[in-house]
Amino acid sequence: MSDGAPEIPGYQFDQKILQHPLAELWHGRTFTGMEVVALVLSEDGARNQTVVDRLAGASRDAALVPGRQETPLWAANFNSARPYAITQLVPGQTGAERLVDPLDGIVGNDEEALRIIRDQLSRYGGTPPTLPPGDTTQQSARQQDIPSYVDHPEPAAQPQDAPAPQSKIEVARQYRHKIGAWIYAVVAVVVLIVFSICYSIGTAIGGLTKDETTEAAPAPAVSPAAYPSAVMIPPIERVTTAPYKRPTGSAGVFGAVYPANADVQVVTNAELPFAIGWPRPPQVDFLGESSQLILRRIVTMTEHDPGGLRNAFRAQLALHPCASLAKCLADRPAFDQQWTKIYKTTAPAVAKDARTWLTVSTKAPYTITMTRAFQSGGQWWLVGVMAYGQPGEAADIQRLVNDIWWQTS
Repeated sequence: MSDGAPEIPGYQFDQKILQHPLAELWHGRTFTGMEVVALVLSEDGARNQTVVDRLAGASRDAALVPGRQETPLWAANFNSARPYAITQLVPGQTGAERLVDPLDGIVGNDEEALRIIRDQLSRYGGTPPTLPPGDTTQQSARQQDIPSYVDHPEPAAQPQDAPAPQSKIEVARQYRHKIGAWIYAVVAVVVLIVFSICYSIGTAIGGLTKDETTEAAPAPAVSPAAYPSAVMIPPIERVTTAPYKRPTGSAGVFGAVYPANADVQVVTNAELPFAIGWPRPPQVDFLGESSQLILRRIVTMTEHDPGGLRNAFRAQLALHPCASLAKCLADRPAFDQQWTKIYKTTAPAVAKDARTWLTVSTKAPYTITMTRAFQSGGQWWLVGVMAYGQPGEAADIQRLVNDIWWQTS
């Protein structure tokens, strides 16, 4: 067992394949040798009830309505100190790793890292050990954790000069030996876990039938290389907001600008790498944050109707860290596609300078979208801005966008 591996009855984990701010992914096996993938919430994720609820919701779909190329959920516990969900590792199908993406509430932002993970998982065969016909105890255990609709290929032939591998019977016995007398208790625990899921979601996982799932295509057994330790999703470190630069009245990237030393409300509590000048008292909403994306919204507070804001423009921002200016420029097309899809707006299309792109829509609501690459505190960033409101507020919207351009110069 690897250091720090989760301890879940009936499973042994040997390799951490993903370290996410909210969860870990582990490769392991059941006591009969079947390969599995487990998602285990991190301590931060486990303390956040919203994250736990998202895992429970995503796991419900994974258990009862898996897609054509998705492995159904096998086991889960959302009430443990570190809630987890486990699926079998089936070649050509996605398993527990797909449950990472919904955890932060920003769907699609972890796709690149998950693609790398799935590429690594594809090297594994997911083939269980073959048990002798007379071994009814192990055969019974095998039937409890191997769905009948899974096709298991024959192992590939070994070269004649290669050392003889351990037999599959020996592998199964090793796992059984490590658990020892717990083998029967484990089966009971697995049943209780499944019952717990059924209780929490109102439907038995055992209701899955062969007609409701797709059989996995056979794949040759392989001897995979170890997972690379670099396959990780590093969290965005806490952002330091740069001091606000007072307007000078000089021309901006488009339209009206704040006059020199304008009396504006300075927004420094949005946890962005730059401050923002807002023409009226602002309110910051934190829309979400992941390892690759920060989402914020700023609106104008009103005295009598803080929720309405019908005649007050607003801005929605997205932020993405880059290793360098060149990487920012390379990431921009995908970043624009992502944040404009989230905000349901038009991607900036007109290059205003080497690091700025802009699109203006004069139809109601009057909208300006801008993407800009900039550096703050030694870190390169891409920022996406969607500022919009009534046509009569066009000048305020232009001043805001120009101020963000100025603050990121």
